[in-house]
Amino acid sequence: MLNNLQFNFRKEKEGPENDLVNTFLNQYTHNFEKKNYKFKIMKEVYAETGIPDILIVVWEDVNKSDWSPKRNKLDKTDIKILHHISSNGKRGIRFKRILQQLGYSEKSAQKSLKKLVQAELIFFNGMTARIKDFENSFFVREIISIEAKMSDWKNAFKQAQLNENFSSHSYVLLPDKTITENVVSSINGNLGILSQSEDGAKLKVRAKKAKLPGSYFSWIINEYIGRQLASAL
Repeated sequence: MLNNLQFNFRKEKEGPENDLVNTFLNQYTHNFEKKNYKFKIMKEVYAETGIPDILIVVWEDVNKSDWSPKRNKLDKTDIKILHHISSNGKRGIRFKRILQQLGYSEKSAQKSLKKLVQAELIFFNGMTARIKDFENSFFVREIISIEAKMSDWKNAFKQAQLNENFSSHSYVLLPDKTITENVVSSINGNLGILSQSEDGAKLKVRAKKAKLPGSYFSWIINEYIGRQLASAL
């Protein structure tokens, strides 16, 4: 049910960075608790642009009894086409444009569109495809990615910027003693900084929220969580 999403995890490596991550999660996780919301923490996920040390996914605490079993059959190609359709809003996108912009064969695209219709995610009249119920289909509200480094903050920033592609919030986690004025002034875009010290974990610079879904991988995460919730009913 999950394998066709190609959603995989890297085995954790013991060492200072892993200790930093675990200490942070033990001390800071409660800050993600919100009334009427649920969240899931995942470590070392193979994302589209790297392997974030931490992913925290937040969604409204709603019953997913309306989850279509057909959604469990969607694969990576189907999700990429779904994201492309949803990115065009209520007006939708013509079938020819999907072929031109994504480069799929007509046969492959037709197959994916049929699966998306059966999964009750889109309308398709043979000419134009439109998202059916975006708010209900994409139910994840926040995807928080965190890149942890002991000292190499420049590379941490580079990876965190890549994580912005699919995240609503992208953070760098560093030991407090490494966070100088130069580090803070080097922030680009919407990134935030989290610190860890003997006194605990702290929010140094709040990340600016980006709109979801940012990329097809935002949808992959949404489908991964949705399938788990539906299977637990």
